[in-house]
Amino acid sequence: MKVLVLYYSQTGQLKEIANKCLSPLIEDAETEVDFVNIETEHQFPFPWTRLTFFNAFPESVYGTPFNLKPIQVDESKEYDLIVLAYTVWYLNPSIPISSLLQHEDAKRIFKGKKVITLLGSRNMWVLAQEKVKRHLKLLEADLIGNVVLIDRNKNLVSIITIVRWMFSGKKNSFWGFPRAGIIQEDIEASNRFGNVILNRIKKNELSDMQDELNELGAVDINPSLLILEKRATKLFGMYAHFLSKKGGFHDKARLGRVSLLSYLLPIGAFVLSPITTVSSYLVSIIQKKSLEEEIRYYKQNSLRD
Repeated sequence: MKVLVLYYSQTGQLKEIANKCLSPLIEDAETEVDFVNIETEHQFPFPWTRLTFFNAFPESVYGTPFNLKPIQVDESKEYDLIVLAYTVWYLNPSIPISSLLQHEDAKRIFKGKKVITLLGSRNMWVLAQEKVKRHLKLLEADLIGNVVLIDRNKNLVSIITIVRWMFSGKKNSFWGFPRAGIIQEDIEASNRFGNVILNRIKKNELSDMQDELNELGAVDINPSLLILEKRATKLFGMYAHFLSKKGGFHDKARLGRVSLLSYLLPIGAFVLSPITTVSSYLVSIIQKKSLEEEIRYYKQNSLRD
């Protein structure tokens, strides 16, 4: 069996997750696993500067495709499974992965293929996955599984540690704050999902395996964070529109507004986060029944019309 892993890992964390999660397949003598790194022609810096980080905001939110470097997929191979590994930027698939899913070669790569998505995210990823689902449907691919690893620190804590990591390149613990990103124990334990995938490959049963993956904790959705994500998504659309009115990604005319957002967004997160967290929690209690139904949907691979 041949497995293709398409990924973009700016910090290296997602590549580590993919390597560990898929290690049972990589180590199996009868399974061939090829990793292909997706890169845009524009190189996003790491660590980021303040302006480059926030200047990517509108294009992340809108899913604006960037030109890609040649996608190094071996056309002579007929892959049985594609693993699409991605991270979330501003509540949306990262720009390189969003660009891949809209690329002229995407249909050739994905059409008729079984696909598993593998996410490494801070904590809010649900609506980004909905966008990926829609892209895969348009590409006539068959999504059969989803595995999500998240930063399990509290929301405000993870904002601080992740922003420090993005701007300094440092993810070590500091001043009583924990190490940034997904904890190593969760990464190491992710090979249990690879065992499920390999077992299905051996049985030649590459059909929807989400229930089996979910039994091992592949997808965990916090109701309060889901409500917060929906609210933030609406606000992010407004902010993206505000920036885009002054030009596109390479237009220096919008940098003044980008600079303004770079201060307002973190301040808003710190000031409003405790309030929105409490209000989201209260709403999750009041709307418990409808949220449970919604979460059941988001934990599966089906797509609403």
